[in-house]
Amino acid sequence: MRRTRSGDDRLRPVLFLRSHAPSALPPMSSPASILLVEDEFAVALELKTRLTRLGYDVAGHVMDGPSAVDRAVADAPDLVLMDIHLDGAMDGIEAARRIHAGPASPPVVFLTAYSDDETVARAAATTPFGYVVKPIEERDLYAAVEVALQTHALHERLQQANRHLETILDGLQEGALLLREDGTVSFVSRPAARLLDVDPDAAAGAPWPDVLPLDAEATSRLHRALSQKDPAEGPDGQPPGSVASLSVRYETGDGRRVHLDVEVRPDPRSAAGRILVLHDRTREAHLRRLLDDHDRFHDLVGQSPAMKNVYTHIRSLGPVDVPVQIRGETGTGKELVARALHAESTRADGPFVAVNCAALQAPLAGSLLFGHRRGAFTGAVDDRPGYFEAADGGTLFLDEIGDLPLEVQQQFLRVLEERRVSRLGETREREVDVRLLSATHQPLEAAVDDGTFREDLLYRLRVARLDLPPLRDRLSDLPLLVRVLQQDAEARMDLPPRTFGENALRALLNYDWPGNVRELRNVVTAALIRASETTVRCADLPPEVRSPGRTASHRAGASSSQRPEHRAERERIRAALKETEGNRSAAADLLGISRSTLYRRLRSLDLED
Repeated sequence: MRRTRSGDDRLRPVLFLRSHAPSALPPMSSPASILLVEDEFAVALELKTRLTRLGYDVAGHVMDGPSAVDRAVADAPDLVLMDIHLDGAMDGIEAARRIHAGPASPPVVFLTAYSDDETVARAAATTPFGYVVKPIEERDLYAAVEVALQTHALHERLQQANRHLETILDGLQEGALLLREDGTVSFVSRPAARLLDVDPDAAAGAPWPDVLPLDAEATSRLHRALSQKDPAEGPDGQPPGSVASLSVRYETGDGRRVHLDVEVRPDPRSAAGRILVLHDRTREAHLRRLLDDHDRFHDLVGQSPAMKNVYTHIRSLGPVDVPVQIRGETGTGKELVARALHAESTRADGPFVAVNCAALQAPLAGSLLFGHRRGAFTGAVDDRPGYFEAADGGTLFLDEIGDLPLEVQQQFLRVLEERRVSRLGETREREVDVRLLSATHQPLEAAVDDGTFREDLLYRLRVARLDLPPLRDRLSDLPLLVRVLQQDAEARMDLPPRTFGENALRALLNYDWPGNVRELRNVVTAALIRASETTVRCADLPPEVRSPGRTASHRAGASSSQRPEHRAERERIRAALKETEGNRSAAADLLGISRSTLYRRLRSLDLED
């Protein structure tokens, strides 16, 4: 900080940049061109000599503001070195403002011999890249110019990255809003503008509540998610990578009802910035309204006896605040069941945090689950809560609990017993109020026998159990699931509406579905993409589905009288009868059998009623 005399003869501080020597910063690869704006010819001559000696190219010299603006546009210099006080009506500050408003907008470094508070404030408003104080020292001149050039280059790269990000966001199907630290909108993607029915240019700069049509409760929830003090945390204090999500409904100006899921994500370019991701759920909501109440339960779809039994268990276990272990094959919808249990519980208004234990690597599992203190290990640059703290007051769902690293299971057990958690590197314990739900696709008893899972932890997790049926045991739900998954895929990928032909549906019913509903979702999506007509044909299905060969029970060597095959056959017949509204002739055609064969099977499987 250098002190100079102002007009009232008092000492005032003036900001400038200084270097220890001209060699402190490396020169640019090619000489930078500089436009010199100075109304004193002798000073301008001295500056030109010094700039040339320092290796710069003086592109020109002008003595007034209007000429500076014109030359900045015409010559596009790399930098403008400009005196604040110029003769004429336009001083250097106003000239800098007009230069920055132009197409090239080179960086401006101000020259000044004195300054008052008003002048400093006006100059700062133009966002200069530095100041050099008269009388000029060569090292100060060099430092100011070099730092300004390097800073401007970094700024340009950042702007280019921003433009690339905005282009990417414009190309996504989901809408996106970029928010500044103060909560104003800096960018609205084209999909978001369509969803919100707003003008992107008009929305830029507005506070986000003016752009998002949320009610008071949703606005309050979103405000809490956006107001986290620690930018390294996820929303609502959740660990990094987790997101806050809320569903909203609103009506557009033309009377159109819109359903959105809004996710809050950190902006990787800014510690305090946020990205709001908007998912359009309007078609899904419409489909839910079309489904009968008996066909669905929360996000679960099905009306088979097996699924109705699951719904009954969820209703009975939901309000009971005990750990529940959800068991089922991969792809059966265990997380959907966990979310339904949370929605049926007294904790429904609290957070639901889902964790995939298979993705928890042993060195970091303890940190992610229990949190850590700054400096607890290499890379721990700040304090962070874990998943337990993030789920405080709500539900923590641990998927594939059998993959939880053995070394953290003891600490995990202690947290369950004492309802307290200690972050890594801390001695202080924090109370947590969490309901634990877990899921596994394989019996944990085998992991206990292998020594990879603690027996005492198994008993703590298995206070209540809920078993999910595989898709092959509820094939009567398959036509309904196909319609739901088809609507979802068509909405996500903006595909034209299609119908599944009889042969295609027959192939779906005759397949064993080892990957369950998840595999069915992928098959339906692939068929819709491949179909070239309004009807999905059998040829549009993957080869393993249209030519499945022997069934799972046959591969296992089961006889025709064994129960697994009986269950699958019952479900196929129920599905065909449901699809044909009880018309047995049409059901026989759908199953690819004769009507007499269908009657015999109805009698043998006790399905005649």
